[in-house]
Amino acid sequence: MSTTPLACARVRVLLESYVDGDLAEDDPQRATAVREHLAGCADCRRQHHQAVSVPFRLKALTSPPPRASLLQEVMTSIGSSKAGDKRAWTLIGPEAILAAFILWYLSGLDGLSSIASGIFGDLQGLAGWGSGTGQLPSVPRVDILLLIALIALAAIAGYHLSILIRLAPGTLPTRRAARE
Repeated sequence: MSTTPLACARVRVLLESYVDGDLAEDDPQRATAVREHLAGCADCRRQHHQAVSVPFRLKALTSPPPRASLLQEVMTSIGSSKAGDKRAWTLIGPEAILAAFILWYLSGLDGLSSIASGIFGDLQGLAGWGSGTGQLPSVPRVDILLLIALIALAAIAGYHLSILIRLAPGTLPTRRAARE
């Protein structure tokens, strides 16, 4: 059964469904008419080749609209990183207190000069003790307290650094990576 020839404008309208195979399922006679027209029309055949090519079909695709919740999800992910930054800054509190104590202890040039002279005297006593001409120098209790504060400051700083490294941007796994 012969079909009536189709005009180029009509073929171009039907071309997409013809390429997808939908036209052959829905209207086999019209699909036959499009095939016959393509056999005789070079312009429509060129458009058919373009429609069949993958790059052309990909260019014709449109992206879907974003989800309604996308903005809220982005804002939530940004908000949680700000909270992490605030939490990281609170870790500096104990270090600041210990640093203030050490600065209070070493306040002024008098404090620094007395510590320097005490250290120099202790080193001379150690040298004398090492050579057998003197006694082992005694360590003042305040110096022991300062040493403990310095060790505590170093330990807290190391612990806080380990936490901050985990909070550093780019090292936290994203929710998408966690799901994959």
